[in-house]
Amino acid sequence: MKRLLLIVLAVMPFATAALLEKPIAVDGGQVAGTPSPYWTDGVTVFRGIPFAAPPVGDLRWRPPQPVVAWQGVKEADKFSAACIQQPTAKDSDAWQEGLNTFSEDCLYLNIWTPAKTAGANLPVMVFIHGGGNTRGAASELQYDGNNLTKKGVVFVTFNYRMGAFGFLAHPDLTRESEHRASGNYALQDQIAALKWIQRNIAKFGGDPGNVMVFGHSAGASNLAALTASPLAKGLFQRALAQSGGLGNRTLLADAEKAGVRFAESLGAHSIAELRAKSATEILNGPRTQNGPVVDGWVMPDDAYSIYAAGKQNDVPLIVGSVGDDGPGAAPPTTSVAAIKFAHDTYGDLADEYMKVFPVSTDAQAAKASHDLRRDRMLSGARTWVALQAKTGKSKAYWYLFDHAAPPPPGAIFSGHPASEKGSYHGGELVYIFDSLNLKDWPWTPVDHSLAGLMSTLWTNFVKTGNPNGPGMPAWSAYDPKQETLLYVTTAGKSQAPPYKAQLDFLEKAAAKQRETPAAAVPPVRARVGQ
Repeated sequence: MKRLLLIVLAVMPFATAALLEKPIAVDGGQVAGTPSPYWTDGVTVFRGIPFAAPPVGDLRWRPPQPVVAWQGVKEADKFSAACIQQPTAKDSDAWQEGLNTFSEDCLYLNIWTPAKTAGANLPVMVFIHGGGNTRGAASELQYDGNNLTKKGVVFVTFNYRMGAFGFLAHPDLTRESEHRASGNYALQDQIAALKWIQRNIAKFGGDPGNVMVFGHSAGASNLAALTASPLAKGLFQRALAQSGGLGNRTLLADAEKAGVRFAESLGAHSIAELRAKSATEILNGPRTQNGPVVDGWVMPDDAYSIYAAGKQNDVPLIVGSVGDDGPGAAPPTTSVAAIKFAHDTYGDLADEYMKVFPVSTDAQAAKASHDLRRDRMLSGARTWVALQAKTGKSKAYWYLFDHAAPPPPGAIFSGHPASEKGSYHGGELVYIFDSLNLKDWPWTPVDHSLAGLMSTLWTNFVKTGNPNGPGMPAWSAYDPKQETLLYVTTAGKSQAPPYKAQLDFLEKAAAKQRETPAAAVPPVRARVGQ
């Protein structure tokens, strides 16, 4: 009798957990997934699930609308088109997979799940792709979640509108909005995806009460906006930003003026006329606002100010960058031009700048160009974790990843040989996704060890809000009185941050810039992490 009772008790938890439905009912209809194409047994992948209506026609530059229902079972076996963007040159990027087709009809998400039951309650990792808010897609091969799921998580990626489609502000758009706001459609897409996850992810074995959002580059800067937006409150419980920062302050009035100029450049004198333009005409228009706008609704203020006031969505946070980081335009690499850049950029702090970033020779100027881009990103991460430590209750962690992956001969990144890029912008992704199997690169035992390290740190964090765990290097939460970060080279080690003199100068310069009256801020500015 005792033995029978033990057997009954052993099977009861499984008896009460419903098996994953086949198909699964979600917003709008039913979807069916497919087995992972890789060699991880038991992982099911759902590709191309709509989380909002296509933002086309009259829905262009409107908040995302509910999913359009469908009949029958949608075979979720193909990625959707990427959101519309300029094509990637065939040889410009070693990770171009997933960027083959583009469309305005692009608001879809993808799910990798190892769960066997709907009651598995696995932690959920949600990734926001990078690309400067002008390119990229959730379907890129480097974002494959197959190996992360082996560590006991459900993984989700999604697309969002970009460029003028995602960030255009205009007086007509502001007037037609019930919130008198415009310009943050990309952020609203991201919020809509997170709300879809809250409603539906349990059916895929995920726990809607344990969601981590993480992003890279512009995706990390968008995450900063989400941690500052009241509309995203409660939609995630952890945040992790890779090579992206809090961004700059762009006011709605300035963004509207930029939107008017954009429309008029295309011969459109109203939003109605601009909506009548083809997607290609919009795409080929001049570059305009492509980052968050202080609109009073999605963003009541810029992310820095919201953190400074202690009004952020207070969740455990990881922020970091890489050793040869530096997206965006490079500072001059000749001495004469670099000296002019110092005075034009830093004004009465120029001499101080040139002490920590010497530019007396062309060789020094070239090094300063590299180092400034690296340290801007590292300084932005430091500012973010310091603000969270000062005004929040949740812990923040800071890292620097400084290991160069071994690219195969002939690999190209952004038009340059990958072998010249070092620990390049985005170079940590393959380790975090533990996807060394995805490319025929000459990986070493150190690379495989780092992939295990980084992917475990990230999955530890989603599970507990703390990246530490058995077999992991001790990683102290950020303390402004005794600064440390996790420095990752061939292994990970907590230590004092490198380049401290440069970081201190950049914080001083940033503090001075924040004192500049808002009226003096240019109407459209590049954001950190693009």
